[in-house]
This record gives sequence, structure tokens and C-alpha cells, in this order.
Amino acid sequence: MGACGSAAFAEMTIRLAASPVRGLTINLVERDEDLGPGLAFGTDQPGHLLNTESRLMGLYAHETGDFRRWLGERRPLDPEAVEYAPRHEYGLYIRHVLDAAMVRAAAAGIEVRVHRGEAAAIEGDRDGARVRMTDGTVFDSDYTLLALGTPQPVRFEELDGRRGYFDFPWPAARLREGIDREADVIVLGSSLSAIDTLATLLDQDHRGLIRFVSKDGMLPRVEIPRPEETYPRRHFTLGEMHRLIRERGPRFSIVDLFRLFRREAEEAVGAPIDWQAEDRTGRPALDLLPLDMAWAEAGEEVFQRILTSARFEASAMWDLLGPRDRARFGRWLAPHFATARFTMPMVNARRLAAAATRGQLHVHAGVVTTEWDADEGMFLSRLADGTVLRAPVVVNATGTAMKLEEIPDTLVRDLVDRGWLHAHPSGGVEAHRHSGAVITRDRAAPRLYAIGQLVNGVQRDTNAVWFNVACAERTVQDILTKITGEQE
Repeated sequence: MGACGSAAFAEMTIRLAASPVRGLTINLVERDEDLGPGLAFGTDQPGHLLNTESRLMGLYAHETGDFRRWLGERRPLDPEAVEYAPRHEYGLYIRHVLDAAMVRAAAAGIEVRVHRGEAAAIEGDRDGARVRMTDGTVFDSDYTLLALGTPQPVRFEELDGRRGYFDFPWPAARLREGIDREADVIVLGSSLSAIDTLATLLDQDHRGLIRFVSKDGMLPRVEIPRPEETYPRRHFTLGEMHRLIRERGPRFSIVDLFRLFRREAEEAVGAPIDWQAEDRTGRPALDLLPLDMAWAEAGEEVFQRILTSARFEASAMWDLLGPRDRARFGRWLAPHFATARFTMPMVNARRLAAAATRGQLHVHAGVVTTEWDADEGMFLSRLADGTVLRAPVVVNATGTAMKLEEIPDTLVRDLVDRGWLHAHPSGGVEAHRHSGAVITRDRAAPRLYAIGQLVNGVQRDTNAVWFNVACAERTVQDILTKITGEQE
């Protein structure tokens, strides 16, 4: 019942209010006391900002601007400016959407039951399933939507239990209460989760050194700080990709897709690009940060503009790639794609730059291992060049779990053990891309659906709220179509 579950529930009440279905009950399950915000948006840290501009954060299908309208009713907004609202404020918006859905459901006579606690297992078969909670209570469910939010990964489990090790940046209160302001900190990762970790520490006036360590040592690029202008792509398009696949058949590869992007970028800048020079792997990230900020301010971040304008086609592009080329994308292009597509707001970039200028923030590439050294009483991060970094605190900010085997969630493990969830080669579980219906080899399995990070391998863009809202609409439509078909 975070953003994904809330969007699905809101969409279902909208559709049922317009076209009632007799005898239907909606069960909402949430392990946290606060229904709605979830882990990502339940934070109260002032430095935790949305990484997506407010115009794309609406929770209603086809109304991406609804969040910005809601913001404008609460405080003045510059119509010409971008707005990266605090995550806490977005949590309030989710509650607003949920409250409106509850009122809508009551007015339409829809029964809604809220179950506080954690779902531990799903039993039964296709004719009827039962959800079993950790406290032993059970309720029936003919259709079950898994909207589990941001799963914490199982990584560096050998460090679990060590004093000073934090296995996830969330909830932020653990970091605020458990890290001394003078302590040096190693942050595993250098992407958006690492930046959120930095914000948590700096909000507390942290004074120790903060070191980002990762394999590639790359920071996200900086988002252009003005309302988005759709870039008129001519080459890097779904249509051109489909044409090449139609013409080349099995000879089409991820290399061909990159050539489309290269042609688009070089046409945009009006000159050939030195692509080897664009490889940022291992280059000093903090030296590149001022350049990125200047390019963003000037609106000249071409890679970002192209990839941002392609966001609404990205999932369909991914769907056209075969398993081999999806794997190649992960090995060759994914880190570079991520830095230009999943960018940081300018306000965060300035905060990083200020920390680097005063010598507090360092970014290191080539991490090989991070381990606990009992003799030194320190965590050691060893880099490929032989450098050893030492700190009494380590925060695992390597991001959300991508692979099914990395997700320790009790319910997920139960469904895997029953043979009802199967790993997708690119991450998450096997599911239909459009409906989110879980694909299982057991024809008698309960009717399961999934939304969000759990289907990242098949849908790809599952860290974007606007994308998950669109998926929620299709999932709800599929469920209600099947229910009404059964009643006829």
C-alpha cells in the first residue's frame, strides 16, 4: 500500500464507482501503521527530495499533473519553474489520494477491509486463495495484487549484525539515531540511494568524512532545472527500432540500438562525438559534477534530453529486445544509461558540490570488497588500485533488489517455494508486460498480479511513478474484466 498499491486502489474505486460489480470486496494489506506513504515516501527528512519533477508524479491514470495541482493548492508555485518536492510532502499526497478513494468506495457501496500487518503466505488454488498473515489471521482472495514496494536487497549479508553496519538507507531514523556526527562513513553505491544517504547525514550536521564507493564510481547526471521540453527524436524511436528488427531479424542487436542513439545524439550536437571520451567509468566523478551542473543550467545535456523524451517508449523498446541483448545491455550500457536517465535535481547537485569543496565528500571507483576487520575494529573497502578505505560505519546504498533471489520478503519467498513465482532473466518475476499477471507453470496456482519493482525485468521502468500508475490502470482493468466475465 505504498504508491503502487495506492494507485491501483484509487483506479479500482474510480472504475467501480462508474460501473459497479456486485459482491466485490477489496482487501488492503499494509505492514506499517501509516497506510499509504510506504518506505520511500514515509520519510520526514527535509533533504529527501523527489528525483522526478512534480508534473509527472500524479497518482491517477492520465492525470500526471495531479500532484502539481495538489501542491499548488497548498503553497504558491512558480508556473515556469520545476518543483522537486520533499518526499514527506508526496507522502501526504498519497494519503490524500487514499482518503479520496475511501470516500469514493463508501459512496459506491464498495466494501473495503484494511488488514494491518504482514502477509506471510498465500494458499489455495485458482478457484480461491487465502492470504495468511503473520499473526495467523486469514482472509479469502480471488485476485491478489503484489504491490510490495521497494524490496531491500540481500547483499553484503556477511556484514549483518556488525555494529556500525546499516543494510539499507531506509528508514532514515536508523541512520540519524545510530551514526555519530563525527564518524567517517563509507556509503556502498554512488547513485540516487547514496545521495539520499548523504542528505540524511548532512541534515543532521554530519561532520565526518563521507565516501561513496562503487564499481564504476559514477554519479547521476544533473537534471535540467526547467520544465521539460520534448526532444523531437528522429532516429532513437520505437518505430525505427521496430523497423530494424523487421528488416534484420536475428541480426538485430543492442549494438544496432546504440547506433540509433549515437546517430540521434550526433545530429543533436551537429558534430561527431568522441564516444570513448564519454565513458565515465573510473573517471573523477566530482571533477565532472561542475561540468554537469553547467550543462544542465544551459539546457545542453543532450543525452538526458534524448533519453527523457524516450521515457514513454522505453518499456516497449525493452520488450522488443531478446534475452541475449537484454543481458548485453546490462553488461555494456546500463550504468551509462542510468546516469543520464535517472538524474538528480540541481539542489542535490549543489549540495554534493559543496560537500566536495569542503573536503567532506569523496567518490571512489573500483571497489572490490568491503569487509569487517576485527583487528582494526573497522570496515575496510578495498579498491582495484590497492587503496584501502577505513571507516567505523558502512551504509549499504546499492539500491533496491533487482533479482528475485535478492528479495528476502517473507511472502515472496513463500510464493517462490510453492513454485508460483519464477525469476525473469533480467530481474524480478515472470509476468505479462501489459496486465502484470504473474506467469507460472502451475495452472492451478492462485490468480496473482504484480506491480512495481517485482516486475522490473519484464517492464523495466518500474522505478518511475508515472509508469507504475499506467501499469496499475492496466492491471485493474484486466482484473475487473475477468471478474465481470465470470459473473456473466
